[in-house]
Amino acid sequence: MDPELLRQQKAFQKHAATTVAVQNKPSASSNSHTTYSSEAAKAKKKKSSGPAQNLSKLPDFDNFASTNALSNATNFSTMAKIVDYMKKRHLNQQQWPLTLQEMLDELQIYDLSKRSLAFLQEALPNNPRLIMENEKFAFRPPYKIKGRTSLVAVARKHYQDGKGGILVSDLAECVANYDALLQQVAADVIVVPTQVNKKKDRVVFYNDKDYTFPELEDDFKALWRNVSVDHLDEKKIEEYLQKKGLDAMKDLTPKVRMQAPMKRKAAKRRLNQKVQNEHMDGVLEDYE
Repeated sequence: MDPELLRQQKAFQKHAATTVAVQNKPSASSNSHTTYSSEAAKAKKKKSSGPAQNLSKLPDFDNFASTNALSNATNFSTMAKIVDYMKKRHLNQQQWPLTLQEMLDELQIYDLSKRSLAFLQEALPNNPRLIMENEKFAFRPPYKIKGRTSLVAVARKHYQDGKGGILVSDLAECVANYDALLQQVAADVIVVPTQVNKKKDRVVFYNDKDYTFPELEDDFKALWRNVSVDHLDEKKIEEYLQKKGLDAMKDLTPKVRMQAPMKRKAAKRRLNQKVQNEHMDGVLEDYE
């Protein structure tokens, strides 16, 4: 073999042993046939994380509901304070009307929101316990009773109209000294204890002096008072009376006759009559 070639081979091997070759990594776009793209994967991951971030920005409906309920409770509580205050003014003979702002100032309520003010402006005119005139409010008592004469007149009107009596709890909202007033009209009214909504109360009836009732014997009074019907309702009492041969009176109201609707007259059917064309005599021809 040529010595020159051998020398060149040794020099090449020596140079190759001392030199380190670094090979570049082939790019995925040029040398790879895979469909995976790192940029597309990053964009897809960012897009998938978007709705979760949007959900975190949504309002808290539970917190909103609790805030709304608290606001409604505050509004109704403020309206109850206003009605109670106007009632006290009425009983203290301070019966001139006030605007909404004047009522809030006298109650020392200064921290209401615009929403609460709008609620009061809409709800107070519809409150049955208040009277509104010229954008001013006053208390509306159950009856127009101011003293002895008006109390007897209202009781007499109830008696004549068959409305029964007047509750003392309603009378207490008309006048302040209702007990003293009842003592003044003791000869004209009859006060009977009762129970309304499981609360003890009294009813004031008009005492009709023209109607005389004989004095009952003590034996009948004792029989009446010994019979307890608190645990029975009207249906059970009626069933008990029917068992004893007593029947309740029913259908005492006058019956209103309902006018029956007018029947529509049926159209008369025409009989199948042969029509003779006498005026066409001599013109028509028979081809039979």
